[in-house]
Amino acid sequence: MNVLITGYEAAPFYKRGGLGDVMESLPKALSKIGVDVRVVIPYYNDIKKKYNFKEEGEFVMKFESEEDRIGVYSSLLPQTKIPFYFLDNKRHKFISYKRGRDKINQFASFDLAVGHFIGWVSEHHHWSPDLIHCNDWHTAIIPLILRKKINLSIPTLLTIHNLMYQGVGSLKVLDLLHMKDEETKELKRDKPATAINFLGEGIIHATRVSTVSPTYAKEIEQTERDHSLISPFLVKREQEGLGKDRRVMGILNGIDYDIWDPAKDEFAFHKFDINNWEVGKKDNKDDLLKCLGLEDRPTFCFVGRMAAQKGLDILIKTINHISNFNVNIIILGSGTPKIQASVLKIAKKFTWVKAEVVYDEELAHKIYAGSDFIIVPSRYEPCGLIQMIAMRYGTIPIASDTGGLRDSILNGKNGFLFKKGKSIRLKKAIERALSRMQNKEKFKKMVERAMKTDFSWDKSAVLYKKLYEEMLR
Repeated sequence: MNVLITGYEAAPFYKRGGLGDVMESLPKALSKIGVDVRVVIPYYNDIKKKYNFKEEGEFVMKFESEEDRIGVYSSLLPQTKIPFYFLDNKRHKFISYKRGRDKINQFASFDLAVGHFIGWVSEHHHWSPDLIHCNDWHTAIIPLILRKKINLSIPTLLTIHNLMYQGVGSLKVLDLLHMKDEETKELKRDKPATAINFLGEGIIHATRVSTVSPTYAKEIEQTERDHSLISPFLVKREQEGLGKDRRVMGILNGIDYDIWDPAKDEFAFHKFDINNWEVGKKDNKDDLLKCLGLEDRPTFCFVGRMAAQKGLDILIKTINHISNFNVNIIILGSGTPKIQASVLKIAKKFTWVKAEVVYDEELAHKIYAGSDFIIVPSRYEPCGLIQMIAMRYGTIPIASDTGGLRDSILNGKNGFLFKKGKSIRLKKAIERALSRMQNKEKFKKMVERAMKTDFSWDKSAVLYKKLYEEMLR
């Protein structure tokens, strides 16, 4: 089975978020179980500066009023034989930080390039994909382009990693692609449509649609159908689909155990495993607290993007009400300036709160290894990886009862769940965690249960392979 995976980013070549991790880890896991997988992403300037790959060839496509030459570059994913391809639009250039209309137009161009690349790789590398796996809005109109523009009947899977980002832009993008609005399914001439929704068109035109946890799939179908921009597309898919093909399927993401392994972690102060975790956690915690100038207390952390989704305002509100708890709070991440300012303000107010408003991979590893608990107060969370990483390091999650957090945390067993959006519920969950910590035997069992929970990509890869096989049948 030949599968071509495409998306906005892919570690280690270019990573801005969790999708980058998925685009590195999933191909590795699929390859291990016999899938011939290849990956294609834009050849951003950032990648060029760092790697400077040799061009293998080029092809021509028509975008706007002129012909664009698309250069093809490739490399093997480090320590594997998995080919990664990089497409370079020599006229427009793919730039990672574009915004608004420019970003919409850029990914329309890239999606068209992927459609033409299928023919190029078949001719020049004698490899033809049986299936195309698209990820998020950036590559969501590939199914539309394949069907209506290039006339290729290859099955397509669209995976939604975050429904909030949909790629809404002007209908003029269809002119750039030399397509008519009636070739889409939601933009008819008798409707007052003024915009195209990339993710919505993907939901309608893809052979199958999936997302990154079973609970998030249910939330999409139950909640988003009623009051959102994406609702008409979900309804349309359900009306036109056949059987289970019309439903959104949830497959929980995993984490890469080659990267997130406390027994091999070069960033952590000390290595440890399930057999010596008590000593290992204590040594890591001692060095972490010393490094940050904190006293030896129960230590809670937050690691992640500082965005409204992540619920930092809930955490800040809670911090103001737990000053008598005798704990440490460590916050690491970057994002919205307003949220960053709020985090710095609370850190200035309390000496037991430390904040680093920066993306620091090494410090993140040290915090996972040295903290007792991690707080994940997300308003919604399609999957979430930090709770999985934390458990791998024996750090107990305290998380909102939503999305992938619910699917990966057994309340009271390997972590604690609380009602999302409620600071009073988070405060009570922290109280529960401290109470459990005081019972050394029960806490030891909880930590060991967390560390033994299997979040490797192996299970998820098997489910993806099964889905691919269903689509090809």
